[in-house]
Amino acid sequence: MQVFTKVVDLHSFSRAADSLGLQRSAVTKMVRKLEAHLQTQLLRRTTRSLDVSVS
Repeated sequence: MQVFTKVVDLHSFSRAADSLGLQRSAVTKMVRKLEAHLQTQLLRRTTRSLDVSVS
């Protein structure tokens, strides 16, 4: 949850990874695992933007 919050706060997987001292791929996997656990998409991702998914 801390990783997800950092991604949302910084609007970036890369910046969140840098801030947490992790690799970008690790941050991506953690957010995907959280989404799978909750069975919902939390973030709307495109190549140019990142938004919190509101359903």
